[in-house]
Amino acid sequence: MRTLILLLAMFAATHAANTLAVLEIIPKAEIEDISITEMRHLTDELRKQAVLALPNKGYSILTRDNMIALMPPDEAEAECLAESCAVEIGRAIGAEYISQGSLGKFGNELSVSIELYETMSGKLLGSIVMESGDIKGLLTAIREQAPALFARIETSKTIKIEDPKVVESDNYPALLLKQDAPKKSSTPTWIAISLDVLGAAALGFGIYQHVQKDKFYKDYKEMPAGKYKKEYDAALKKVNDAQDLRDIGFISGGVLLGAGIVVHIWVW
Repeated sequence: MRTLILLLAMFAATHAANTLAVLEIIPKAEIEDISITEMRHLTDELRKQAVLALPNKGYSILTRDNMIALMPPDEAEAECLAESCAVEIGRAIGAEYISQGSLGKFGNELSVSIELYETMSGKLLGSIVMESGDIKGLLTAIREQAPALFARIETSKTIKIEDPKVVESDNYPALLLKQDAPKKSSTPTWIAISLDVLGAAALGFGIYQHVQKDKFYKDYKEMPAGKYKKEYDAALKKVNDAQDLRDIGFISGGVLLGAGIVVHIWVW
């Protein structure tokens, strides 16, 4: 077994990521009326469905023959390829995913079970069990059900694991989904709006005082001769006060609106 792992690890160096290894479907001991040719035909169909389920995804589909060709025939090692060592073999050959299958009997019917694993984690991505009265029925069942099994590879790649939560599904036992991002507080938005309103009000006040200043100044200039100095001084004071209030309104309005713009940019 160590020799098998070592040789397959060397084989892994020649294969990139996005690799799916499809092992042979192995008959259980009680199956005696199924030929080797029929068993291989079932496995070939399973590989074909893997290719169809992952079109244009850049996946390489490895077969058991690719692996066995590297070593002398050994019945124990060949059996290991489709049984409990499947995940270890997948890791050794650098395959991201690996499927294994077995053929048995359930009552009077033939039964095929296929499992799909993610090799790095050893996680079972899914499995299917198909039953039929003959080998042709199993072939049809593989064509119908295998594509959905292999499609879970792409589903598993789209799942985000940051801040995970577990969601139960009828189709998948448990999926890790990324939690909704926490909503931002609305407080900065209201601060920005308040600054906009106050700034606009201050500018409006400044404009009003500017108009008042012009009016007071006109009244001051049109005052008839003979007025007392006290009356001239009072009229001039109105002009100066309106001008000061105008400047205060313009300056404070500009500052408030500028601050509002800064807060808006920060919120965005």
